[in-house]
Amino acid sequence: MESHTPSSRVLITGANGHVAQHVVSQLLSRPEAERPIVRATVRSEHSAAGLRKVFATEIDNGTLELVYIPDIAKPRAFNQAVNDCTYIAHIASPLVVGAEKVEQDVLIPAVRGTTSLLASAKNVPTLKAVAITGSFASVLDPMYDLRPGYTYSQKDWNPITYEEAADPNLDLTAWPERYRNFITYMASKKLAETAAWDLFREIKPAWRLSLVCPTYIGGPSILPLAKGADSLSFSTGLIWNVATSKPGDKLPAVDFPNWIDVRDVAKAHIEALVRPAASGERFILASRMATYTDIADILRRELGLDCSTEKQDSSHYDIEAKNCAEILGIKEWIPFERTVCDTVQQVQTSAHIDP
Repeated sequence: MESHTPSSRVLITGANGHVAQHVVSQLLSRPEAERPIVRATVRSEHSAAGLRKVFATEIDNGTLELVYIPDIAKPRAFNQAVNDCTYIAHIASPLVVGAEKVEQDVLIPAVRGTTSLLASAKNVPTLKAVAITGSFASVLDPMYDLRPGYTYSQKDWNPITYEEAADPNLDLTAWPERYRNFITYMASKKLAETAAWDLFREIKPAWRLSLVCPTYIGGPSILPLAKGADSLSFSTGLIWNVATSKPGDKLPAVDFPNWIDVRDVAKAHIEALVRPAASGERFILASRMATYTDIADILRRELGLDCSTEKQDSSHYDIEAKNCAEILGIKEWIPFERTVCDTVQQVQTSAHIDP
């Protein structure tokens, strides 16, 4: 196992995003002897505002560097950013659900954003490892719906092809209703991941590659929620929607009944970078199977909220992810109850409201 040092440099892409800001924070919070220089990419000065506010000291002392990349899908977009890097956590990726121009707005940005980075990193002599944020969406086959009795593992793949996803006449009714709005986004995650592995095998670099594939991600933000609930990520917004529901309200349909805390997702990226055994691995992150009924029950019990009482079926697939413990050394996850409560309480505090 390797370790970070003050002389190592870690590139974090999309650093103002929910996961990436935690990676930045965890790296900069390490003991001084293990604290690397963090180089964080953002699209604009507006995107950098929260980082400048929270990490002003680190920016001033040079342990946090900000780099602006307006379009990660452009060829050679990362050429300057990857220079002298020891590790790269590539976390930036578009999350577009229900796009009309699927190839242009979803597939191309996701695939090229990944391959552009790897191409730029190909010959960086100092680079030891790259960890890319994938998604359980690239593992799940939505055609089988919730698939009770089946266990997904890192060997499973969403079978959708580029041609299918890019087809403007794609018939979404071929899939179960609960997944139809997600099909093209799920395709983008699968295709970006397969493109990464294909390019890795083609260029045969000296550095290692691993994929971190989280399920739904909950938990608080490091950066301020300037717009309250409007600042939430897609999945944390789902938790908040349950928190603001009323006893007679209908809950969202169960689609991806697996959750992981954002702080554990960040930790998994950091561990994947420094552990040589992580090379070539896909890590599915899923600490808890939970329906929206389970989330409502937690919020009633822990925070006294009067949310929906709808009871949802809990029959669904299982996930096997033992390589997280065996290779990453993560044997315990943050309890889901803490994930849910921390998410909701942060929004309440930031917005000064009580659902």
